[in-house]
Amino acid sequence: MSAKPADQLDEQAEKSLDPDDWEELRALGHRAFDDVIEYLKTVRERPVWQPLPQAARDLFSEPLPLEPSPREQVYDEVRDHILPYPTGNIHPRFWSWVGGTGTPTQLLADLVMSAMNAAGLGFDEVASTHVEIQLLNWLKTMLGYPADASGLLVSGGSMANLVGLAVARTHMAPYDVRDSGVNVSEHPRLIYYASSETHSSVRKAIELIGLGSASLHIVPVRDDYTIDIDELHHAIASDRTAGHLPACIIANAGTVNTGAVDPINVLVDLALQENLWVHADAAFGAFAKLSASSASLVDGLERVDSLAFDLHKWLYVQYDCGCVLVRAQESHKDTFSVIPAYLRNFDRGLASGPINFSEYGVQLSRSFKALRAWMGLRTEGVERYGQQIEQNIRQARYLTSLVEDEPDLELLAPTAMNIVNFRFIANGFDDEQLNGLNAEILMRLQERGIAAPSSTELRGRFSIRVAICNHRSRRSDFEALVNAVKEIGQELLS
Repeated sequence: MSAKPADQLDEQAEKSLDPDDWEELRALGHRAFDDVIEYLKTVRERPVWQPLPQAARDLFSEPLPLEPSPREQVYDEVRDHILPYPTGNIHPRFWSWVGGTGTPTQLLADLVMSAMNAAGLGFDEVASTHVEIQLLNWLKTMLGYPADASGLLVSGGSMANLVGLAVARTHMAPYDVRDSGVNVSEHPRLIYYASSETHSSVRKAIELIGLGSASLHIVPVRDDYTIDIDELHHAIASDRTAGHLPACIIANAGTVNTGAVDPINVLVDLALQENLWVHADAAFGAFAKLSASSASLVDGLERVDSLAFDLHKWLYVQYDCGCVLVRAQESHKDTFSVIPAYLRNFDRGLASGPINFSEYGVQLSRSFKALRAWMGLRTEGVERYGQQIEQNIRQARYLTSLVEDEPDLELLAPTAMNIVNFRFIANGFDDEQLNGLNAEILMRLQERGIAAPSSTELRGRFSIRVAICNHRSRRSDFEALVNAVKEIGQELLS
């Protein structure tokens, strides 16, 4: 007998990936939620970080599954071999890489996000679109940015920098760069200025938007690791003399190494005199604006032309969630807008939403990440976040005082905001020997699960770097860090 044509297949034979037993899934879901609540509740009782055991490595080397496995078995594998081995940024003593901690409320947001599976298009007239627009408006209010500015949620600061610097290119180029591409044979090279402490994502962005690293002019920093304004003046003048077109200044509101904040108002004033764009990389520093006593650290942030920052850092939102705000909305749209027929907007129906987010960035499909921050702000209120940020700043000052009081420890940079850099020192050791000693101290801190600071190098000296964006940290945690560094240092010396 011949097979039935496709249009005559028995509807009863058609399947979906939904469960056959919804109540069984419900029970597993309750069990999983109980597990993760306990996981967060008891986080302080576990090591900050621990390496993967062989059993987990064996699981991750298994071949592609061809046949189904019971959901309970798969969940048990997640519980036993994945959940216990995170980066560690949910732990009170995690201070690496300026990583935010997340909040328990956002577990509910993640559950709703997964259930809705919204595409985040913007031109779809759905709740997720309006949540994101409302969140962007809240963020502008929180940071004192103009209400009529454009904005976009992105994966993080690197993508936010890419978007902002691309808009600067489109706005400042004296020709249609989107049409002809970057043209340095017939037009002057656009030059972007950034201090030597600027995040590597800025160079990547400048290369990706076609300008090339030759368009990035690195400016030296002062003793406090902020951009040297006199050197910047000289750089702009020399580039004009060489026939280039100075286009953009990148201001750091919290450098990745030390948390230094460039003099933003001075840079904006200079840009106005020289007709330059100012982009601020405020990946974590932006939300110092919420602190009652520390907002002045980032004065002028509301004046920049474009602003990049992360909500998954100092707003304690679960990964990933970054944002870019742009003062010149038309320039923002002109940089990215491409509207094919299949993205047409209508007056009514599903495609009658208020904005097409793809006209303001690279992505078309995007997750409903706005819900995490929206629920966090609705639950805690912005004043509570400001208090938490101020607490982190005070903790950085406290750790600084602990370091300064210890003869075996040395502060390696001024504590500008919430990052502390220090090292263990020993009589008779030169910088090269101290670099090796402190690297070993850092690794042992992490391997023993005591604490997880990261590291950097400051003027040739290896630094134990403590970046505090953690709402679970307490003063006693910093005391434990200092004691552990001293003990491991003495252990290595002996």
